[in-house]
Amino acid sequence: MTGLIRPRVIRGPGNGRAALYRAVLRHSLAAIVLLPFLPGCGPDLNGTLQVTGQIEGVTVAAGSKVGGRIAEVTVKEGDSVKAGDVLIRLDDAEAKAVLAAAEAKLAAMEAQLAKVETGATPEQLRQAEAFARAAEEKYRMAEKGARTEEIRMARAGLDSATAQLDEARKEFARAEKLRSEGVAAQRQFDQAKAARDAAEAQFHAAREKHEMVVRGLRDEEIAAAKALYDQAQAALDEVRRGAREEDRAAARAARDAAAADRDRAEVALREMTVVSPLDGVIESLDVHPGDLVKPGPVVRIANPEDLEMYVYVSAVMLGRIHLDEKIPLTTDAHGDERFEARVVQIATQGEYTPRNLQTQEERVQQVFGIKLKLDSAGGKLRAGMTAIAHIAESPAATK
Repeated sequence: MTGLIRPRVIRGPGNGRAALYRAVLRHSLAAIVLLPFLPGCGPDLNGTLQVTGQIEGVTVAAGSKVGGRIAEVTVKEGDSVKAGDVLIRLDDAEAKAVLAAAEAKLAAMEAQLAKVETGATPEQLRQAEAFARAAEEKYRMAEKGARTEEIRMARAGLDSATAQLDEARKEFARAEKLRSEGVAAQRQFDQAKAARDAAEAQFHAAREKHEMVVRGLRDEEIAAAKALYDQAQAALDEVRRGAREEDRAAARAARDAAAADRDRAEVALREMTVVSPLDGVIESLDVHPGDLVKPGPVVRIANPEDLEMYVYVSAVMLGRIHLDEKIPLTTDAHGDERFEARVVQIATQGEYTPRNLQTQEERVQQVFGIKLKLDSAGGKLRAGMTAIAHIAESPAATK
């Protein structure tokens, strides 16, 4: 076909080069799509329209979401890799420390939750019961007053103290008289005086105890005993009942928050290792151990089996092209050998459309992009190769 323009590039295009190529190609489309309508430039002998495009490789950019200092680079440009292969390792000392702290916090929250949900131990329950019984007995005794036996014992104690005081006073009086007569020594007098003072103290204590037993406890003392009993009983009830539902909910929430922190720390640690997301070839890699990298892609990987190509056709050809349709391709490198591509996308909007499409001659200038998907055909097709798509112009051409 005379007048067919086929722009070429030297290297296989990456993402930027592919866009540049398509931009250059679009400027030549007027000549391509007008050929079937120009005198002497119809379809080929097989009744198909030949449209030129360039094969592009699909690339994936791999990297880390957190960034950091590069500790190891395990691949270089041009290496073949498998999905899951380690490409780059970042320094993970800090990430490991954060994970260890998160795991320790989670263990503490799980222990607290288990304690809340399990309730008191048997030992704690027995201790609370014993304390409540002792407080109750003390309160009942204060409320009921002293028993007859306690009054009798208090009286006996007072009588004994009174007798001892009388005897001590007599001994003191005798020692005092002997000292005044010069018969007794000062030491004997001091001993008698000390014995008398001690007997008086014991007497006063016994008398107060006797009076308290006979009179009973004061109202404020009974109230204090009652308060202590109520407190002990409330503590026992709480031990028996266990934690409240809101306490259990709070403990579960704290455990869940700690688990989320642990999960985030694990994700951050995994991000310190950059792995290949697919089988392919390292296309671009420009980092070295010791480099500080920001979060984001650091290596580009191309899949030699995942190829695509864009071609552009006039509006009148859209009715003959359908999604998933198989379209044959030929290349300059392999002569008449045909390869198969599949239509995966048809543009919804035309390009390079004049403002007013009044005539048929003007309408043929409107073009639509068609995206084709293909594989390498065993390594024969590569990114950067120019290929010709043979699109049937009529139903008869497909037979």
